Amino acid sequence: MNDVTKKTVLAIDDDISVLNTIRTVLEGTYEVSLAKNIEIARTILNTARIDLILLDMNMPDASGMDFLEYLRNESRYYHIPVIIVSSQGTADVIKEAKKRGAVDFVVKPISPNILTVKIRVNLKNAVVKINHDCLERKLKKLSDACVTGNSGNVDKIVENLEQVYFERNTDAEIAGICRYAREMEYNLADEKIKRLLENLPEAV
Repeated sequence: MNDVTKKTVLAIDDDISVLNTIRTVLEGTYEVSLAKNIEIARTILNTARIDLILLDMNMPDASGMDFLEYLRNESRYYHIPVIIVSSQGTADVIKEAKKRGAVDFVVKPISPNILTVKIRVNLKNAVVKINHDCLERKLKKLSDACVTGNSGNVDKIVENLEQVYFERNTDAEIAGICRYAREMEYNLADEKIKRLLENLPEAV
């Protein structure tokens, strides 16, 4: 993986030895940012692009669970996958972490193999979800533009859809929607959009 395509992982833990272990395991494959408390983590999040977060559940300055809830409710960060890293790996704790929005859980002491696999899988899933959500938003915007007959907005959205989404397994449906929209058959385009949204698979 070359530097241009490296994803950035933010590890948040008050135990320096855990942070050093994470850095040793991940460096070379990912860019790694380390934070020994929530305050430092907030600063990093405000100044750098972060693709995935490893979050200790018990922090001295704030609860990891509370910070997780903050991330899930903050529009700037809700899309970032968060993996909880904790020595408390009971079924109830894992269930609660996922209920609050964690995508996965790693039990301490950290297994390098388990950690790298979970990061790789959840980064891939995050890309799928972002693409899914983006497509859904664009289709809803196109539906609104078709209903109002705003040809300028219709043309802009159609152009973007044609450029971005013709590599997806929904290509045929999107191509039909775009064709109707370009031909100003707005009712037909809107009907196809609604059918596609009803049958669009859930993101991972």
